[in-house]
Amino acid sequence: MSAPSGLFSRLFALVVLAASLGAAEAAHAFGFSFDTLVATTLAPAEWAAYRRRFIRTDGRVVDIEKGGHTHSEGQGYGLLLAMRADDRPTFERIADFTFRRMRGRTDGLVSWLYHPHSTPRIRDPNNASDGDILIAYALISAGLKWNEPRFIARALPMVDAIGRLLLERRGAYVRLKPGAYGFDPGQTDGGAVVNLSYYIYGAFLMFERVDTRHPWREAWQSGLMLTEASLAGAERLTPDWIALQADATLALPRGYAARSSYDAVRVPLYMALGGRVPARYFAPFDRSWNLNGRGLPKDYDIGTGEVVGDMNEPGYRAIAGVAACVTRNVPLPRAAQRFEVRTYFSSTLHLLALSAVRAHYTHCATPVAVASLAAAPAAIP
Repeated sequence: MSAPSGLFSRLFALVVLAASLGAAEAAHAFGFSFDTLVATTLAPAEWAAYRRRFIRTDGRVVDIEKGGHTHSEGQGYGLLLAMRADDRPTFERIADFTFRRMRGRTDGLVSWLYHPHSTPRIRDPNNASDGDILIAYALISAGLKWNEPRFIARALPMVDAIGRLLLERRGAYVRLKPGAYGFDPGQTDGGAVVNLSYYIYGAFLMFERVDTRHPWREAWQSGLMLTEASLAGAERLTPDWIALQADATLALPRGYAARSSYDAVRVPLYMALGGRVPARYFAPFDRSWNLNGRGLPKDYDIGTGEVVGDMNEPGYRAIAGVAACVTRNVPLPRAAQRFEVRTYFSSTLHLLALSAVRAHYTHCATPVAVASLAAAPAAIP
């Protein structure tokens, strides 16, 4: 078998190394921090409760509060969480459903919206960038964790497609398009639209190791720069949506709500998930949500300057705790370290927050919580 040239040579080498040397050795050879990237960070009881509620036996991840729809983002969440729970059978089912049922495209990306009772079942063939990134991130991580080159090879066309179709140089920034179509000038009144909660920082650093054709490190840096430059309103929070102007200045895009809310709440979570982002980028969230708030993210109307309400579910509270942990070394509240199934979105973000803290910020997790993971069985039936 001969190695492909150019774009995929490093990824091919990673596949070969994973098969011949073992996943840990391959990861270290390519500069990965294997232990944190693919560690088991979810306890069996936590994962079993989530899986029972939100994952069907065929591998479909269900957003219960939104009519039972399935999103590419949700499939990516399910894959990443299954990997971090060391549940390979569920991972396999989620991956199989994703690639058999949600590939309504021919460009390597995944259609973002599926419903089993609609005709056609793919309700919108467009992609969502965060879904594609999460899926590829989880596949490469799983390939390393379980020494399975097949998963890494499956991620190969997705990584290339994300780089080719979704990254764009615009002034000093590398812009991540929210989707392949519909977010550029001429396609929307908003202009060159950006959703900063789609920048998944750990994924970009992983993609950089296997793909030298696309500017992953610059995208990582651009996301942080844009987050800092976008802080708006008296609360100085990141908007859910921003637009890059022709002169590379930022604006609130026309046609989008001027809010910092259920999209932007994921920004510090995704910073923490990869474990490499400096604390200063978490500080505005900590200041607004914790020091000047009640330990809860805020649904904030940037246009009026009013706090519409606190985001008072355990998953959102855990993200506020992450911001305090990274910024000021404050331990995660004990209540936030206890996972309980609530709404789909809150429950998903809660497990991701716990996984991030246990992997990268263990000083903010109680010793009991960390010890229980070490004693957990290697896999979940």
